[in-house]
Amino acid sequence: MYELIQIIQKFLPHMMIIFTFSLVLIFSIQPLFWNINKVNFNDSNKIDSLELRKLSIYEQIKELELEFDMGNISNDDFKSNRLELINEVSEIIEKIK
Repeated sequence: MYELIQIIQKFLPHMMIIFTFSLVLIFSIQPLFWNINKVNFNDSNKIDSLELRKLSIYEQIKELELEFDMGNISNDDFKSNRLELINEVSEIIEKIK
């Protein structure tokens, strides 16, 4: 019985290393075998996502205007960044319709 315990104690660290390596390998490779097509977004999820993005851009515009009013942003930067944000939100609104 004592010999069996010694054998187990001798090989246990090796077994733990192999077990840990196997788990890491399985979790690392697992996403490669997932079927990506299983995730289906319906139209309401897409619209919700677009609505959230639209609100986020509106917040960015407000923050940009605040930074400009505080004098942290030059007039040229303000105009170009604001125009980019407005164009982006316009595209999102078109997608929502």
